[in-house]
Amino acid sequence: MRITNPQVKKLLEKYKQISLLRRSLAVLDWDLSVNLPPKASEGRANQIAYLTELTTDKWLDPEFRGLLEEASKEKSLNLEEKAIVRNLQYSGKYYFRIPKEIVIETSRTTSEAFMTWQKAKEENRFRDFAPQLKKIVKLNQIAAEHLGFGQNPYDALLDLFEPGLTFSFCQKTFQRIQPVLTDTIKKIKKSPIYKEESGLFDGKFDYPIKDQRQLALFVLKKMDYDLEAGRMDVSAHPFTTTLDYSDVRITTRYHKHEFLESLTSAMHEGGHALHHQGLKEDYKDTPLEDSISLAIGESQSRFWENQVGRNPEFVKFLTPILHAFYPEQLDKTNEEMLIKVFNKVRPGPIRVEADEVT
Repeated sequence: MRITNPQVKKLLEKYKQISLLRRSLAVLDWDLSVNLPPKASEGRANQIAYLTELTTDKWLDPEFRGLLEEASKEKSLNLEEKAIVRNLQYSGKYYFRIPKEIVIETSRTTSEAFMTWQKAKEENRFRDFAPQLKKIVKLNQIAAEHLGFGQNPYDALLDLFEPGLTFSFCQKTFQRIQPVLTDTIKKIKKSPIYKEESGLFDGKFDYPIKDQRQLALFVLKKMDYDLEAGRMDVSAHPFTTTLDYSDVRITTRYHKHEFLESLTSAMHEGGHALHHQGLKEDYKDTPLEDSISLAIGESQSRFWENQVGRNPEFVKFLTPILHAFYPEQLDKTNEEMLIKVFNKVRPGPIRVEADEVT
């Protein structure tokens, strides 16, 4: 990376501190989702809030903001320098426009709420989580007002994940595709060859979790996910996080009566991880160290999950491996049957369990 502009060089020196704090926060968040004991949630929320305060102070540092303003006026920046300034202006909106106390309170509240959500999810008791969710929604409404928006407050929040995305665009898109997808699902379920269940995942068979883990790791290695620069753990909701350029971690989850969700989730998160492991090392600790947008990142994960993971050729490759792991459970299955299992349409509201249609 060629940086010649003096203001940009100084910005990068200061941003490195922000990057290190972000990665430290990521470690705490990862541990919150994977390892944290239930009684430790309040302490962890305080730790995360404190690091958030330090991070916010770095963004609000008058010298840092002055350098960014000067650099934004420069006409002779190269492409990477322009991208650095653009990314800092984009990310800085959150800290420049939203009051510091709201940024910190949002961080604390979402951290505290995680363990409540996890327990409520396990016990199917939404009412236990509802008060904290209500507070989170209120904090985001306040943030949207400070960020500013066009037609809808949600525009301000969408823009944090996908630059320029609006509620209106999403609404028009869903209005166009929803009737087609609903009609497609109805046609599939009315098809004479459609079966509600394959018989493999109806509770008659157990698929040991240790085998599911080994299967997922086998496929991740075939995908070229570098396990010396990452790892796979268990969480209530699968996710990917970057703790450093050489530390990109993923999680999945397991159901003892079926192996498909843990595998497709691992491939989905593996796609995210490959995207981050493939970023230039030169961009480490700079504003260029992240994915361009949520959509770009999600395109990589869903490519591996669906275009590869449900492809008949991939299932054919995997069939003897599956038989080796589950000889009794899959005794009466062949390639054709497993291709149908991998591409089964099972309407439901849970994204992680969703097929390509739903």
